Amino acid sequence: MARMSNPGPVVVGLGLHRRMTREELGDVARFRPRQHDPDDTIPTAVVDGIEGSVSRWVAEAPFSIAVGVVELHQYAGVSGGHKAVAVGCGGRQTIRALHARARVLADGVQIGSMDGNPFREAVDGLGRAARCRYALVWVPAIAEWLFGPPEAVVREGLRRLNPWRWVDSCAPGVVLQVPPSKASSLYQASRAATYLSESPSPALVPGGTIVIRAACPEGLGSEAGFVRALQEGGWPWSPLLTGPEPAGSGAQRAVMIARLAQRYTLEIEGCVDPRPFHAIGIAASPSITDRPANWPIVVDPFQQLPQCAPTRPRD
Repeated sequence: MARMSNPGPVVVGLGLHRRMTREELGDVARFRPRQHDPDDTIPTAVVDGIEGSVSRWVAEAPFSIAVGVVELHQYAGVSGGHKAVAVGCGGRQTIRALHARARVLADGVQIGSMDGNPFREAVDGLGRAARCRYALVWVPAIAEWLFGPPEAVVREGLRRLNPWRWVDSCAPGVVLQVPPSKASSLYQASRAATYLSESPSPALVPGGTIVIRAACPEGLGSEAGFVRALQEGGWPWSPLLTGPEPAGSGAQRAVMIARLAQRYTLEIEGCVDPRPFHAIGIAASPSITDRPANWPIVVDPFQQLPQCAPTRPRD
């Protein structure tokens, strides 16, 4: 078997998030990874009106191998594949343009769906432009690794994924237990809530309560656009949907919380400090409350979500 000479560096795709600590990198630290800088990128190609750019380390390599996870994703349907390069290692303006409000709210953008999804199509186009040739993905739902061309691998991962748990009736509330890896802040943990609210047939009555159980030691998070949008408004943040588009890193996540707030109530349990959430109008408590027996408890909302069978979309 031929060996690759002078393999390129391992690049940690950060998107527009903060750098990872040594502890967060874990075993990956032994590979001496480079942490992606969204302001040190090289242009690739214009895809669907988006000026593509990618990390210098990725652009200067003959090709890249994306390593990631296939699980539910708010906009791309599922994560993994080209997304690790196109977004994870993308330039600041590329990422912002891709996550513009009009794009994340466009027709066809749907959690758990790839076909006819313009966000997914843009991500794949940007990944191809950056010469992302292969993908290695972990599929937690089946505890297996998949390897191959990025689009084929992600599509196969989605096929094997079983993201919906169909139930006979909608409940007045649901409890989402956020895994520690995604419970560092509201920015991260709120994805569990909006994944449910934006799913095809949430098993929740209109006006129902979504409870996320997450420690959130970093409070609202480090994403400036997200924090500013929530602090300048107040529940239910309707202007984020119809007024001037919020700007800055993570602003699109505030838009999704505003979408949730139009239909449901959000609460946080088990948080380290409830004050940052109280300040923006979200009920929060460091304790865990016993909820009614008819409230579903979802162990990992990034893998499977309860859906209401009577409102199940027709194929």
